[in-house]
Amino acid sequence: MNTIFTVGHSNGTVEELRTLLALAGIDCVVDVRSVPASAYTPQFNKEYLKRYLSNNGIFYLHFGEEFGARRTDSIVDGQVNFEKAVTTPAFLKGVERIKHGLEQGYYIALMCSEADPLACHRFSMISRYFHDHGFEVKHILHTKEIVSHDELERKMISEMLSKRNSKLPEVDTMFGTYSAEDQRRDAYRLKNAAIGYKPGEEYENEV
Repeated sequence: MNTIFTVGHSNGTVEELRTLLALAGIDCVVDVRSVPASAYTPQFNKEYLKRYLSNNGIFYLHFGEEFGARRTDSIVDGQVNFEKAVTTPAFLKGVERIKHGLEQGYYIALMCSEADPLACHRFSMISRYFHDHGFEVKHILHTKEIVSHDELERKMISEMLSKRNSKLPEVDTMFGTYSAEDQRRDAYRLKNAAIGYKPGEEYENEV
């Protein structure tokens, strides 16, 4: 078993979250919010959510230090740098814990607050790492679809290219000086610049 799922709780109910988790048979939720509490969605505060999930046969873990977006160990030019974050001891400790959980047979979902994975660091930081290291990553959407990480990558790139004054170059198919992998790398870097945490700034959602 090397499949990892992700989900966002958004502003729904805990029952709606449980319905989404059931789509993939999730029995372990790994909360990747740095701050697992919110005045806007108190139903997803850590202790209440942990108790609710436990009562419904789902194990809960908080990986704020390991996988959270608000971190101080990977700041570059005033912003969390995802490529640096995934090399830190804390992040790699989290990776080993996830591997152990998969080996034990758990169906694991990485949970954050954003409904859309493309708007969340769980996609562009955590999921990218696991995808690039041979894991199958799938994203549970609020439409009750489950989509692959590859599919969302293609959507991310397509959306960036379609933007007016796009900063993402087209692949050079004639001379090969700018490959599809170069484009993919730069798309992730642009996404990092757009959503990466900047210490001192106010954020509406917990991350």
